[in-house]
Amino acid sequence: MGFSLEDLRKSEALPELNLINRGIEKESLRVSSKGEISKLPHPSKLGSALTNPYITTDFSESLLELITPTFNSAKECLDFLKELHVFVYKNIDDEYLWPFSMPCPIGSNEEIPIGNYGTSNQGMMKTIYRRGLANRYGSMMQAIAGIHYNFSFSDKFLEILALQSNQEIQSFKDETYLGMARNFKRYGWIYLLLFGSSPAVCNSFVAGREHNLEVLLSGGFYKPFATSLRMGDLGYISKAQDDLNISYNSIEEYCTELKNALVKTYKPYKDIGEFIAGERVQLNTSVIQIENEYYSTIRPKRVCPSGERPINILRSQGIDYLELRCVDLNPYSTIGITEDQVNFLDTLLIYCFVVDSPAINLEESLRLQRNHEKVVNEGRDEDALLETTNGSVLLREEANKLLLELEKVAEFMDKEVFKGQNINWLQSVATQKENLLSPNGTLSGQVLEDLKDKDLSFRDLGNKMSHLHQNTMTSEISNLDELFLGASKKSLEDTKNIESSNQIDFEDYLKEFLEKIS
Repeated sequence: MGFSLEDLRKSEALPELNLINRGIEKESLRVSSKGEISKLPHPSKLGSALTNPYITTDFSESLLELITPTFNSAKECLDFLKELHVFVYKNIDDEYLWPFSMPCPIGSNEEIPIGNYGTSNQGMMKTIYRRGLANRYGSMMQAIAGIHYNFSFSDKFLEILALQSNQEIQSFKDETYLGMARNFKRYGWIYLLLFGSSPAVCNSFVAGREHNLEVLLSGGFYKPFATSLRMGDLGYISKAQDDLNISYNSIEEYCTELKNALVKTYKPYKDIGEFIAGERVQLNTSVIQIENEYYSTIRPKRVCPSGERPINILRSQGIDYLELRCVDLNPYSTIGITEDQVNFLDTLLIYCFVVDSPAINLEESLRLQRNHEKVVNEGRDEDALLETTNGSVLLREEANKLLLELEKVAEFMDKEVFKGQNINWLQSVATQKENLLSPNGTLSGQVLEDLKDKDLSFRDLGNKMSHLHQNTMTSEISNLDELFLGASKKSLEDTKNIESSNQIDFEDYLKEFLEKIS
């Protein structure tokens, strides 16, 4: 990429660097007062999950997804997310939102209701896609919740830099975002180390599965030094995707390899079949059914119109933003994430922008994967090692080195970009430097301390936090009630109109969609 902090300091683009675009998609399971997964359908007061732009569901009817618009201000983005929570809490009757990424107690896969999006072709496709996920991976895995953090620079910022580089703007954007994505694969472990918050699970999550977790005497299982089991081999796992190794070295390579996964038949999925007893149970038998099924800590994205293929839009129009998919729910935050976390994430992403980002070959890719697994499973172990090109180094030492580099970026942003306007990026890094020195300073450390020292089961701690958050949120006054009520009402009408419009046979609709791939 070739733009250091010094280069930016001298660039006409500098004033535009404060216009970072941020958006958040936050998932949470709806649960009963006892901490059991909700069996109730998506509440009608929240509108239609198919068409509401702010409130939808992910895999399950019980897995709410709250979506913010894009904001230049981290505070404004989080304020909007808070308003969404206030509205939701006041419209889910006697239910609560589970505060952890790892699910509440669930007796079996059958207890997890798959998302229902109605009778339109568009809605049926979303539902059948989720049936496919259930048949491929089991519903328990799909009940895991998290946060997707969307990040992009302003177009003007990138246009000025592209002009300075004598590059066409979209080509420059693609190279910039892919370079950042590669670097996030290199350095994103620091975020998992500090903010991973899923070191423990409920007994039911691993029932009937082989694992090497330790028993929580009060109830549940854990790994003593784990940071984010959600992002490890107990979380989002896919044997079919293990060998994909999709390249981020160019937009062409990324799209070509993603397309291969979309069209290549995978025998175990072929064995499941597309229909069981006359009912369609997956969209196809490919390695991934559609683009969303590709699991990665970070993905290049572009807003895709309904009915179009994301891969086609990405290939023809290029990358518009990055989607980070490695953010665990912070159980101590009423909205699952704090401003301090967002400031740290932004600092890390700017660092990924200003640091050189060579192509990743297979050898490095495998090394980065091993390091990822080390951090999610053993990151808090003071003796844990990271692999580098020069041999193994202590993870803690590497973390401290990286934090010093992030400190330089944060200071640059606070002082020279935001001109000291109380953005506090530097403070966010300083706080994490202190937290790293404390055995339980990280979020995962705090969770384990609460579980073990307070003799709480995973279920008990989840219940305690969910009730606390509910009490806090329901006492707040919603300033955006009218906006959300209007969106909910309109979404119900929009869905009804879609369902009553003339539609082709679903199988024809699906065939046409799947063949659209370029």
